[in-house]
Amino acid sequence: MASSPNRPVLAVDNISVGFRRQGAVIDAVHDVSFTISAGETLALVGESGSGKSVTNLAIMRLTPPAPRTLVKGRALLACKDGTARDLISATNREMQSIRGNEIAMVFQEPMTSL
Repeated sequence: MASSPNRPVLAVDNISVGFRRQGAVIDAVHDVSFTISAGETLALVGESGSGKSVTNLAIMRLTPPAPRTLVKGRALLACKDGTARDLISATNREMQSIRGNEIAMVFQEPMTSL
């Protein structure tokens, strides 16, 4: 999955995230899908608590590990070597090599965003 103007660099398909709390699962994100092609910019917008950060943390595999967090769906990343990797099903070792080299996240700093 080489990145070209017509092919997505990132294809997120039906991402759902839930958190276990006191034996119940609380849905935080339900069936979010989007694609980003080379050169595109995408903004996730919504009210506070609507799941923007949780969606991004799930794609980057930075949410608490299972069984506390349940993440479903696919996030296919077009890597520099031409392969496509599903970030949701990638191993921890694979994610260590992907983060920073293939994909990165700029974290929100609450005091500077005001």
